[in-house]
Amino acid sequence: MIIELEEKTHCYSVNGDIASISLTELLSKHGLSPSYNGVGKGKLRESAMVGKSIHKDLEDIFNFVGYKPKTPQGENFLKYVKENIDCGIAEQKLAIEYKGLIIAGTADLLAILKDGTKVMADHKTTSKVYKEAVSWQTSILDYMARKIGLENVNGKPLNWKGANKFLCYHYKKDTGEMNIIELDKVDDEEIERLFECELNGEIYQRPNLIVGSDLQEKFIKAENELYHIEMAYKTAVENAKHYREAICELFEQQNIKSWESPNGKIKITHIDPYEKLTIDSKSLKEKYPQAYENCLKLTKVKSTVKVLLKEGK
Repeated sequence: MIIELEEKTHCYSVNGDIASISLTELLSKHGLSPSYNGVGKGKLRESAMVGKSIHKDLEDIFNFVGYKPKTPQGENFLKYVKENIDCGIAEQKLAIEYKGLIIAGTADLLAILKDGTKVMADHKTTSKVYKEAVSWQTSILDYMARKIGLENVNGKPLNWKGANKFLCYHYKKDTGEMNIIELDKVDDEEIERLFECELNGEIYQRPNLIVGSDLQEKFIKAENELYHIEMAYKTAVENAKHYREAICELFEQQNIKSWESPNGKIKITHIDPYEKLTIDSKSLKEKYPQAYENCLKLTKVKSTVKVLLKEGK
């Protein structure tokens, strides 16, 4: 299979035929990758140029023996490669035909670690990593590699039957520091469901919320901590309410207006009963609907989540 990429148009051709869609376009179209519509074109162009030069530096580590990196990112990656990788292919173009749909993309790295682990990895130089998007990207590229059946890597037997690990190598823009993020694999069934949606002109809908294991663990821990704090707060409020009522009763019995604790940390002032006027919104809406409508104020509320902790869980 001959796969070529026209850099300027980012258009793939497979055995001379123009690919139906690139992997990048596919993920963007179905809402599986981040949108940068709010970012200026100049900023996007600048970031793309920087990212491209760094990617070229990382790629050349595998292309040339004794290559000396030109960027801090390349230097950190070369150190990692020497310590962990036995062999690998950088910037491997991949493509498959699925029921007439030709999809093509480029894998940043297919590698075999020194312990025999097969890795499908992607380099990211963006400020933030969207794990779901990179999980989809690497999983589909692995799917392609398995269907093609790559036989070797730099002359060493490969017989690619699938990655054991999916990784994102994320680099800080200023220092080049490399952080390794382990990704979740997207099942073949979901990948093929995405392809079917593309064939049928439908937008892919996730079967359920995809939450990375790291975020899931931190979220559950935080919610449990908050639950215990809220329960303690509820008990404290009930206790304080009970004792405030008792103190208020003493104020009225003794006709005292204020009191201060012996250590001076609490000062209490007695407030006599009084009346205040409030708006009964229900009655206002029923009796004077037009006035009610005129006084309505539109407030924008940010999206959020409602969390319910089940007893005994």
